[in-house]
Amino acid sequence: MPNGLDLWSQNNQLGGNFSVETPDGHGRVTLESPFKAYGATNLSAYDAELYAGQDQSGEPLETVGRGQTALFPRGQNIGSVNFVQD
Repeated sequence: MPNGLDLWSQNNQLGGNFSVETPDGHGRVTLESPFKAYGATNLSAYDAELYAGQDQSGEPLETVGRGQTALFPRGQNIGSVNFVQD
């Protein structure tokens, strides 16, 4: 079963995707460099909070519920993901 979050480089889940694997259980994943995402599909068992910075300061840019897909028509620069239990 897939596990993690897929970030899409173009609108409507097109283009290349970048997969963020869920850590053991819930927790934070810092990307090596920001990824400009136009959508995200959450395949994990946790909600995914998307942050612009790698330090996850401030409010999340977006939250993608487990099993959900979110579209970002103008794109979002994602620097880190926090997988959280609700």
